Amino acid sequence: MNNSNSRKEILSSIDNNRKLRSKLFLIILVVFILFSLIPISSYIVNVWMPYQKIALKVENTEFTRKDLVEFIRFNQRLSEEQGNQFDLGSSLFQSLQLLAENEIAYLYATEFGLTVDEWEIDEAFYLKLGLYNNFNLESEEDEQVFKERKIQFLNQIQINEDKFKEIIRKSLFREKLRRELSREIPTLQQHKYIYEIALEDISTSNLNKIQKELTVTSNISDVVKKYSIDPEAIRGSGDFGWIPKGIKPDLDYLFFGENNQALRPRELSEPFIDQENSVFKFYIISDVNESLELSEENFEIISEGILTNFFNEKSQLVDMQYGLDNETFNWINDRVQVASLFNNNNQTNVIIE
Repeated sequence: MNNSNSRKEILSSIDNNRKLRSKLFLIILVVFILFSLIPISSYIVNVWMPYQKIALKVENTEFTRKDLVEFIRFNQRLSEEQGNQFDLGSSLFQSLQLLAENEIAYLYATEFGLTVDEWEIDEAFYLKLGLYNNFNLESEEDEQVFKERKIQFLNQIQINEDKFKEIIRKSLFREKLRRELSREIPTLQQHKYIYEIALEDISTSNLNKIQKELTVTSNISDVVKKYSIDPEAIRGSGDFGWIPKGIKPDLDYLFFGENNQALRPRELSEPFIDQENSVFKFYIISDVNESLELSEENFEIISEGILTNFFNEKSQLVDMQYGLDNETFNWINDRVQVASLFNNNNQTNVIIE
């Protein structure tokens, strides 16, 4: 009987010990899992989630902070490839605006019958890299060099090829839209020859004296040099040259106003305050040409102005939301600057598959 009880006690003790070990194992396992989750949760909170916050929304398309960082890196590296300076300070706002404009152009593409083919994406990048002078993509050797340059470019900015193609594709929609809207720009337009003069003394006697000389002089640039206190105006005689409507939109009413509202030739304009330089600026029309051919530079300026007006109009019609605050600005700027330092100091990159 005693042996039987003793055996039961032993079995019970073994069972209790087994249960205790099981509980202890479960406790250790739970603690281990919890400690394992700390770095994962920390990564999610501090790395993954900030990247996924929305920086821009255009209709149903959302652009995260990560998208914006990649877009800035793309344009930054492209500027470096072209030998141009890239201003990190203003790049965030410009990139955000450009992203929005590209998306609006994409939304309205079908309305204008615009499409982008796969070969156009490669061609656009090929041209942006400046390879068009000595390269021929029909040559296997040149095509291989181009592919290697593209891979190197993608590695340096750390984005995959699908993202790269999407950025270029939508930028091409923007460019095609600009060309389409520019079809109606007349190549022959009225131009006016404009001078600028900067003054501190705008007393009636001084303005009358200048106006008198403008009326009788055969060379307005001499008057500008004589009276202007702006060093830039003096060096260039305040000479803006021949200007068509649309080059200086804020002053179109002054130069090209209708119903005799425009400034008359050789007449000193009303004063415009230049607060940055603490001077008053005046404008003078020296001559008028009713039919002058647009220069290529002026055509591009007018074309971009028409496109800007289009985006301003359409942005009021589409659902567009910006998620940009001080915290987002600082976060994105830090990531772009870190990437810039990394790329400058580390030219060897791992190929992205």
